[in-house]
Amino acid sequence: MTDLAGCKSTRGRAVRNAQSESKHPMNKRQLIDGIRQLNQTAQPEFLLQFDEEALDQYLKHLQNAQEKRLKIAGWVKSIPKPKFRLVS
Repeated sequence: MTDLAGCKSTRGRAVRNAQSESKHPMNKRQLIDGIRQLNQTAQPEFLLQFDEEALDQYLKHLQNAQEKRLKIAGWVKSIPKPKFRLVS
């Protein structure tokens, strides 16, 4: 099993780092677990219908979408907090 202690806290990156550090490709159960971390609505019974190649492709798609979402979120201007304080 791969040690994830050095990975970032982002779930998608942790899964990706674990896969890239491993010399063996992820098995079907690991792929489904990785998919479920990024898409909790994906039911394991449904995912079991697909082969490992299709699951790997979908997991990579989810990881790329997660990275794009994180990059876009960094560019969103935050709403400034009001400078008023309530005094009682």
